[in-house]
Amino acid sequence: MRTFFSLLTPLLLLTGLLTGWETQAQKPLDDVLYLRNGWILRGRLLSTPSDSVVSIQTYDHNRFVFPRDQVQSLTREPAKNPSSLRYRERGYGLFAELGALAARNTTADAVTTSAFTFHIVNGYKFNQWLYAGLGTGVDLYATQTFVPVFGSLRGDFTRTGGVIPFYFADGGYGFNATVNNSQSLRYAGGAYASAGAGLKILFQGNSGFLVSVGYYLQRSTITQTTAGTSTRQEVDYNRIAIRAGFSL
Repeated sequence: MRTFFSLLTPLLLLTGLLTGWETQAQKPLDDVLYLRNGWILRGRLLSTPSDSVVSIQTYDHNRFVFPRDQVQSLTREPAKNPSSLRYRERGYGLFAELGALAARNTTADAVTTSAFTFHIVNGYKFNQWLYAGLGTGVDLYATQTFVPVFGSLRGDFTRTGGVIPFYFADGGYGFNATVNNSQSLRYAGGAYASAGAGLKILFQGNSGFLVSVGYYLQRSTITQTTAGTSTRQEVDYNRIAIRAGFSL
């Protein structure tokens, strides 16, 4: 009997070790890509070590390709729940977006109406539906330049999945920063407002890639003085904003 137990004990220990090893070995693993710019992407690696680029497919089936000199490291780590990995209910948030302000190609006097915009917003996310922040940036038109200072409200229409639809509404004042080479002209700023919707492709927490479309209004005043007489012209820039950027 003692001989039986002396043989059974090491057998049970060996079985327990093998079972624990098998359980650990079967635990799902993610390919985790660390980029030099601070981004962290989890998913399935699609490229091979011999490829000139690194390609990874994330949980939401989006594929990202990066040159190898942008990659800091590549590891395999225990898989995390995609929903808990991605969505953050509250906390500090930053949004940076740039893009085009679309309108007709030219005006009647052959001046192009194309414009470029870059905005950055810092604020706090209170819940899924409400983020409040302050923003600024620069808007470059063909004949005028503005530096808007504004309040921003944002919110998400859902909190699940890797692609989050969102809304935004901004309002404030656009300071006129146009370089004036004429003593007879004086440029002034005016009210600024924009609103629209977009999609956020989440990487982790609140960070992600943004694309959005919205309506954009910037008001301006031009005062021209000729022979002691001043004339005032109010100009409204109405645009469709098509922007891309990132959130942190």
